[in-house]
Amino acid sequence: MPTHDKTKTPPERRKAAAGSTVRVEGLHVSRAAWARVEALVAQLARAGIPRAHRSGALDMLVLHPEVAALVLAGGCRISWCATCGAWLPNARDALAHQDELREHVVQGFLVPPS
Repeated sequence: MPTHDKTKTPPERRKAAAGSTVRVEGLHVSRAAWARVEALVAQLARAGIPRAHRSGALDMLVLHPEVAALVLAGGCRISWCATCGAWLPNARDALAHQDELREHVVQGFLVPPS
């Protein structure tokens, strides 16, 4: 029967070069990308948008980069479907979504200039 050596030291962790990455739940994100996440969180909060936190911002940057770009630029209106979670970058898309899926609840948000 094998015995375990309890005096073993844990393996040494290697660190990324300073300024290169940030570790987020197992992912390595560049500091530049993390700065975009933080800026997006600030804009989402200014607009009163649900999910104005880092995970929501990261989700938007990855899954809806066109909407994230609009929010970061500011001075626009975007919509979000509270029923299915879809982000709609303009009024035309929001109206089409609401017409097509009448039971869905679409909310519009005015994103102030940054």
